[in-house]
Amino acid sequence: MYNLIRKFPLYVHISFVCIPAHVGIQGNENVDKLAKAALNRASCSGKLICWSDLKPKMNAYINSVWQRDRDAEGANKLHEVLPNLGEDLHWRGEGAGRKRETAMCRLRVGHTWLTQSYLLKSEQPPFCYACDSLYTVRHILIECPDFQDTRRKYFSVTDLFRLFREVNPSRIVGYLKDLGVYGNI
Repeated sequence: MYNLIRKFPLYVHISFVCIPAHVGIQGNENVDKLAKAALNRASCSGKLICWSDLKPKMNAYINSVWQRDRDAEGANKLHEVLPNLGEDLHWRGEGAGRKRETAMCRLRVGHTWLTQSYLLKSEQPPFCYACDSLYTVRHILIECPDFQDTRRKYFSVTDLFRLFREVNPSRIVGYLKDLGVYGNI
């Protein structure tokens, strides 16, 4: 990979970025697994070192660099939910359905239509006037005192890390439906 990248002209800049776009959506994860299985079918020829022998070491190195950079970022909303890259935090409920899995993925990433659509519409960010703070996934799920009574009916965790690990997604979805915001996730 290094030799391939070196062949590009100097004005070409290449960055490796972790994008958790398919994380938590079962259908997409199944396709990803099939694609990875197809990659592993390639056989090695008479080379001294087969690329498949280097692949795990390259992946481990790249992941360690990403983890180090991510830990140094500080204010990253994904870091609270998923502090260690490569960690699986998916709750596989019976009959979950794509809509719920997509909603849960959006909540974990912190990008929902309700909280981020202002970016596409060139509007001001949504604001919770009762709390005098920005309307974020964290605010809706954990912080807003106006939702506290409703929240207690469904869960009692105080941080997103525990919420997505300890609370069944159907409870989170029930809470959002009770608030009337689930359709805007």
